[in-house]
Amino acid sequence: MEYKVKKLDGRYSHRKYFKYCVEFDKSQWGPLKFHNALKWMMETYGYTAEIREWQHIKHLHQQRSTYNLTDSKVPDVVNQTWSWTNEYNLRIYIKSDKELSFFKLKWSSEGK
Repeated sequence: MEYKVKKLDGRYSHRKYFKYCVEFDKSQWGPLKFHNALKWMMETYGYTAEIREWQHIKHLHQQRSTYNLTDSKVPDVVNQTWSWTNEYNLRIYIKSDKELSFFKLKWSSEGK
């Protein structure tokens, strides 16, 4: 599977939640490979919302928690391990080295 791993730094807006993103090409077979990897991530780590909605839900939950309007547990749709986007790029955001290593074990042959 072809993909690029990028370590998130100051150029990436989601860096405070995730350490890496795995990016797929939008042309030819990239979307199919992205969705195969997305399916595997869901099966392995559970469902998660798309990153824009993920951040929105997390932010609203934090606001409500500040005023004791909700319990302290973040909703399950905000999976702290990973998220994804297909708005401008086909990306899967990954929390740490552990999850990235597991991803690379599954999809090792052509990763860069």
